[in-house]
Amino acid sequence: MKSICQSCGMPLRAASDHGTNADLSPNVEYCHYCYDEGSFTDPGITLEGKIKKNIAMAIKMGMSEKVAVTLANDTIPKLSRWRKK
Repeated sequence: MKSICQSCGMPLRAASDHGTNADLSPNVEYCHYCYDEGSFTDPGITLEGKIKKNIAMAIKMGMSEKVAVTLANDTIPKLSRWRKK
């Protein structure tokens, strides 16, 4: 199974894609954009805020708005950071 960030859905293909734990070891769940030195880089963001942020980033990277909205809404709520406990 392909590994993806459990906060934003980014593919974790290379070691450099991974975030870091407090001891600077690689974090296996989160990417370096979402998690750094043992903390989330956006600690106060809501699920809705994360979805909006991902949509904006995907559009900036060339994805159509329709595809970006569908992908974000279908993927992000299912990731471990956002699943209801």
